[in-house]
Amino acid sequence: METINRMIVGYLLNSVWQITVMAALALLCSTFLRRTPGRYRHLLWVLCLAAGVLVPAATVGLQVGAGQAGDGAHALAETGMHVAISQGGGWSFLSFRSHTRRVHFAAVLLNAVAWSYLILLALRCLQLARIYRHTSRVRRLACERSLPPVLAHAAETCRHLFSIPAVPLLCSEEIASPSTVGWRHPVLLVPASFFADNIAEEDAISALSHEMAHIRRNDFALNLLYELISVPLCFHPAAALVKTRIAQTRELACDEMAIRLLPSGKQYARSLLHIAQTMFAAASSAKSNYAMGLFDTQAFEERIMNILGMPQIAGRGSRTRMLLALALLSAVSLLSSAFSLRVGADTTSADMQRFVGTWVTKYKGQTFITIKLKAENGKLGGTCIHVDRVADVDGELIPSSEQFVEQEIVQAKVSRNKLDLQIGGHDSIHFEFTLRGANNADVLAIGDPAGGDSPDQAPPPKIPWHFQRVAERHQ
Repeated sequence: METINRMIVGYLLNSVWQITVMAALALLCSTFLRRTPGRYRHLLWVLCLAAGVLVPAATVGLQVGAGQAGDGAHALAETGMHVAISQGGGWSFLSFRSHTRRVHFAAVLLNAVAWSYLILLALRCLQLARIYRHTSRVRRLACERSLPPVLAHAAETCRHLFSIPAVPLLCSEEIASPSTVGWRHPVLLVPASFFADNIAEEDAISALSHEMAHIRRNDFALNLLYELISVPLCFHPAAALVKTRIAQTRELACDEMAIRLLPSGKQYARSLLHIAQTMFAAASSAKSNYAMGLFDTQAFEERIMNILGMPQIAGRGSRTRMLLALALLSAVSLLSSAFSLRVGADTTSADMQRFVGTWVTKYKGQTFITIKLKAENGKLGGTCIHVDRVADVDGELIPSSEQFVEQEIVQAKVSRNKLDLQIGGHDSIHFEFTLRGANNADVLAIGDPAGGDSPDQAPPPKIPWHFQRVAERHQ
């Protein structure tokens, strides 16, 4: 479980800066592509979203694949956090090395961050489920009505222009503008105002052609896909910006598709303005976030300017610019995975496990001290069984009794290969435990460091005891 938590936190740490870098670069490239068709800018932001999800995941995957190669890196203490810099691993098929900054978290903080993120993901999934249910409800409440001749003719004209099968037109009281719903069998929801006999044919054709473009592009299904793959990034403000730009550029792309099939771009723009004037007064609370509505994004002014500037943005250098922008974004995404943060195992816990087990020391073949150490809840504890009296012979403490007592280890402090043990309560004994190998250690009984003068305290020896681990380690 600790490994999974480290992977989750590693994904969060890397995504915080990697997505920010990619979103900033996408904004720069979008400016570079401002005179290119909207579908190119849409593709740029879709690639940015995909990179934002995949690059942090690939970074963590590469770190896991590298195994424990960097675990022995030199550790530095920085404001209470151990950081190590290691080089190696990375993309094995490329010539550059990855530069990884290893960060260690306390176990409690690591678990808190990981579980908080998982809870946030669950809440986001519930939110998406509610939105989808609301969209389904809007679809169920829509009803069939006899189409006015103007609306029927506009729908048939648009269907032929876009070469798509017949799409049901349903009347809905829940929406303010025409919207497309459904990914397998899409339907076109039309507000009740469109069923009035006084609607202009140009307005009807302009509105329906935009929705037919959504159907031709399968935007409803793609929008669902973008929402699902962006769930891991629901905590990141830059991800919200990317999704907004995807929605806005999608509308630009549909406008451009509609204009190419309609006689006049200016008439299309005038129709959108007229429809907006008559429909923006409708309540927006009933709008579904999944339905492909005519005015669902906050980029209406940009859309009008884009429509009027269509002759200028269709220049010959558009595709070259798009390929350059996509190549730059892809290259930066690849490079960003080589500079990453890695959440290492808790060094305190790792050091603690080095002492776990049963340790004994003997005098003339007879065991007179047995220390049993075990790790529970991130702490070392256990018991010590020892003779009740020892004697100092030339600086070495040797047993002077055959009576044994058992005391609890009340405190254990680990510092790399040293362990300070406090055994007992009021008349405690302190052992300084120093590893000399995988299963060997030197131990000094240093008495009570507080300076107590209890006669039960052993005098500090000059020669350490030699302990050996005799039992298997256990977690």
